[in-house]
Amino acid sequence: MKKILLGLLAASLLPALAPGRESYRLEKRDTIARVFQFSSPEKAKTVKIDNVFGSITVRGGPLREARLEAKKLLRADSREDLQKAERDVSLKMEEKDNVLEIYVDGPFRCRNGSTNWTGIDYVVAYDFSVEVPEHSHLILKTVNDGDILVQDVRGECKVRNVNGSIELQDIAGPVSGKTVNGRVRASFRENPPSACAFSTINGDLEIRFAPELAADFQVKTLHGEVYSDFPVRYLAAKPGTASREKGRYVYRSHGFQGVRVGRGGPEITLETLNGDIIIAGKKK
Repeated sequence: MKKILLGLLAASLLPALAPGRESYRLEKRDTIARVFQFSSPEKAKTVKIDNVFGSITVRGGPLREARLEAKKLLRADSREDLQKAERDVSLKMEEKDNVLEIYVDGPFRCRNGSTNWTGIDYVVAYDFSVEVPEHSHLILKTVNDGDILVQDVRGECKVRNVNGSIELQDIAGPVSGKTVNGRVRASFRENPPSACAFSTINGDLEIRFAPELAADFQVKTLHGEVYSDFPVRYLAAKPGTASREKGRYVYRSHGFQGVRVGRGGPEITLETLNGDIIIAGKKK
């Protein structure tokens, strides 16, 4: 494995953390199991899971339906707050036009898509485990106290986390994977046919590809190194941005280093602040 040389990069800011599920004395548990039929099983399917506290595991298989198991955990310091949590937080699940949407709703949700924990004296966590048809498209999101794991899916994946890792195993479609505090690992059973992007702030990126990889990479890290199992050729830097400030022009580089593997192909962007980047071959 060879090291790829980088220049100096700019820093980023970290978001504020939400309270963890371990900070409360009382708890209540429940399990939810559902099977969802798709409106048109022969057509493309999409599964969306928008979680707040907890993990998401999705496995692809030779199915025509989606099978859900959700483990629910309520935590609070008083029975009154525990009851309030049960009233306030709901799990919305609906299939419409071949799109299955699973959404955790509560007073912490803001209209702009962010979360606000002011005045919230409890935690409601859902750990989702879902089996889906292997060609499903996935849109997955969680925030705290949970990792995201995807296995054996061949459709497009868009995965977002904040305080947790992302792991994608034996995937075959284009991917966008982003977290803040956690590592990102991905393993392609077939090399991606179009652009992909992976990023974190505090963690390593390890992306494994099938043999005969042909792709163009844009890589960026501040406190870390970049390594590749594949021979690479350095690409010319893309143009930065120029602006006029206080009577003079200021040029800013985007900070990425471009490298080409094989004959080149889809652009794959890999970015971290505090961590290493590894472009790896498949494990033997």
